Amino acid sequence: MNEAVFLIGFSGEEVEAVRNALDSVEVHEVPKECLGWKLKEVVERKPEGRGDWHERKFLIIHGPNDFIKRIISAIRPLKLGRIIFVSTTPISLKRTLDDLIGEWLEEDEYFRAYRKMKAQDPKGPYLDIEKG
Repeated sequence: MNEAVFLIGFSGEEVEAVRNALDSVEVHEVPKECLGWKLKEVVERKPEGRGDWHERKFLIIHGPNDFIKRIISAIRPLKLGRIIFVSTTPISLKRTLDDLIGEWLEEDEYFRAYRKMKAQDPKGPYLDIEKG
């Protein structure tokens, strides 16, 4: 697997900070023109262009679990604001970036609401999905 990181919604300065933090990892910005592409095309073609076109930040990680953990551990201390971390899967690679972004936003909102409810009522009547 050709490990890499793909960025959407990051400013030029933030992209540089990510590249510096991940110094030996391929880091690519995803331009808006790729919205209709399958994620597999983005990963394989590694398009060039600016990725600062979205108001939210997405960090897409393509690699095995140990790589994913390493990337998240390196990025979190940078304190670049709210980032939606996602990893590629065999299913996501077959879907368009536009569809995936919509799904990632929905999932992010769901988990934000879950954390807020959990903070307000830690013993509430819901499944604790964070323990595993």
